[in-house]
Amino acid sequence: MDETGLVDIELAHSYGEYLETEMAVWLIRAGRYGEYEDMCIERGLTAVDFGLGQSVAEFESREALRASELAETSANQLWRFYDEIQVGDMIVLPCKRTRVIAVGRVVGEYGYCPDESPSAPHTRAVTWEATDVPRSGFDQDLINSFGALGTVSQPQPQDAEERIAAVVKAYLEQADELVPAADAEMPPTDPNDEVDLDQQIKDRIVARLKQRFAGVRLEHLVASILRASDYQVLETAAGPDGGVDIVAGAGELGFSQPRLCVQVKGRRGPVDLAEYDRLLGNLETFRAEHGLLVSLGGFTKPVKERNTQTFFRIRLWGPDELAQRLLDAYEELPVDIRADVPLRDRKVLEESNVSYG
Repeated sequence: MDETGLVDIELAHSYGEYLETEMAVWLIRAGRYGEYEDMCIERGLTAVDFGLGQSVAEFESREALRASELAETSANQLWRFYDEIQVGDMIVLPCKRTRVIAVGRVVGEYGYCPDESPSAPHTRAVTWEATDVPRSGFDQDLINSFGALGTVSQPQPQDAEERIAAVVKAYLEQADELVPAADAEMPPTDPNDEVDLDQQIKDRIVARLKQRFAGVRLEHLVASILRASDYQVLETAAGPDGGVDIVAGAGELGFSQPRLCVQVKGRRGPVDLAEYDRLLGNLETFRAEHGLLVSLGGFTKPVKERNTQTFFRIRLWGPDELAQRLLDAYEELPVDIRADVPLRDRKVLEESNVSYG
């Protein structure tokens, strides 16, 4: 995708060719807090650290690496990075800071590059095919696998490569909706992997919102969250609204600042720049100081880039942000909402009567 947000159709079609060849899929994180993500994407590589200040090639075997000062789990992961990953394998990078998924293919052998990548010197060259795929485009069992906390691991579903590649291809072709291929159970991740429980909770809440909160109900949810934050809220009538679904104001009567215009999008495709600009233009029409754009499908890269320039005017709530706001306001939400998003101890989504799709 170029800077204007247009799609490279040739890239999309060439990516689809990978569907014909089965390769391994690797989930490789870029730092505990995502601190290497920008470097990996900009330089076209995947990189890990583990605290080993020499090439893995200097060790004769996995057992020799285990005998070093590395912890056993670190040695096992680093050996897999060195020995098991092959050229052509798929790399999945769940970005912690932006909550999107980057997907690429390995195009080079293992390298130890302390000069070029001192913070994470163990590297492999990667061609990134897409760097901002919304999490909402993937089946729930894949998202669950993406929650493994290990630096180097493999998604558990056996058909993960084909399904991930299909989502990437659809995203590159700008499909209207990134619809998961089929309903899926949520198999556990590798029992040896820790999981990001906080992220899994949010993912399950988002799955429930997609299932139960369409159209006006999603707008009602957002309005209820704002009411729980002491805003006076008016939900606009159904139908053409100029891109504004909710107006809200602070203070006892809602006359105080900040005054908000809110637009809510429940589809699975990301919100584009045209919709963002429309909300920005409506701030003047409604005499509001700020805007809130809520999207269960996330946002395109141009929207995120534009928002850095208008950060003090518009806030973005993607699926993760909406789930977190729901958690924060849960006790204050109406009974009908809590009935459709039943939480145990305010932290765990009840699994009974839940289906994911």
